[in-house]
Amino acid sequence: MIYKLNDLSRQQLAQLVHSQKAAFLGHDSYRRFGARFPLHIKLTHSLNPQAFLPGQGAFCYVHRPVIGNGLVIAEVSVPTAEDQSATALTTAVYDLNDPMTIDYSGLDAFVTLIALEGSGELTEGNGDTISFCEGETVIIPANTKTVRIEGTIKFLEIYV
Repeated sequence: MIYKLNDLSRQQLAQLVHSQKAAFLGHDSYRRFGARFPLHIKLTHSLNPQAFLPGQGAFCYVHRPVIGNGLVIAEVSVPTAEDQSATALTTAVYDLNDPMTIDYSGLDAFVTLIALEGSGELTEGNGDTISFCEGETVIIPANTKTVRIEGTIKFLEIYV
């Protein structure tokens, strides 16, 4: 099942991680972070980008929408793991107009998608579908093998 982060309270997210463990986070993330969600995600719309100060060690992506003023800033960081080793984020930017299937079967990690512009639908391999639009963040659990994305949408893909 794919989850909209925007629809989950911190408590609900904590319960998902606690109940699904490595199936949700992936084995390495669960070993390193235990039953806590290992990302801090902040999406900001700013008319004054000079006033934005990213957190230390944060990945930031700045997007200037086609319509409207200002910038959309996605800031993602990983809290320090208990083993104190550095944690790298893998990121990609997709700008889709045509349907695309992403194969996560070789990845043992949860994936976070942050919509920057447009809208689309995500369909899991089992047929469950969720809508996804600008300003929304979705979490794809580690046990999800494939996701099909349709629509006209620009989004960030992030995993630990």
